[in-house]
Amino acid sequence: MERGRGEIGVDPVELLVALLVLGIPGAALAVRFVLRPALREIAEAIRRPREGLSPELERRLAELEEGQRLVEQQLHTLIEAERFHRELESGPGPEQ
Repeated sequence: MERGRGEIGVDPVELLVALLVLGIPGAALAVRFVLRPALREIAEAIRRPREGLSPELERRLAELEEGQRLVEQQLHTLIEAERFHRELESGPGPEQ
């Protein structure tokens, strides 16, 4: 295919080669410099021994656990009340 005068055309193969030659190494370098510090911090956090919780966090955790226990008790009470209510609505059972 001949190019006419004044036309600017880009061969798709040349564009693909340029992308492969310049784009992939550029992307690899960017990933290395962006992800490497983050991965290093994650690895260090995993290797580090677990440190004790601060007193404030321990207090808040205890409050959350107590709240969870109260919610479970209230849920159990509501379930029992609903069962009793259904038994009352169903009427007297068969006489024996």
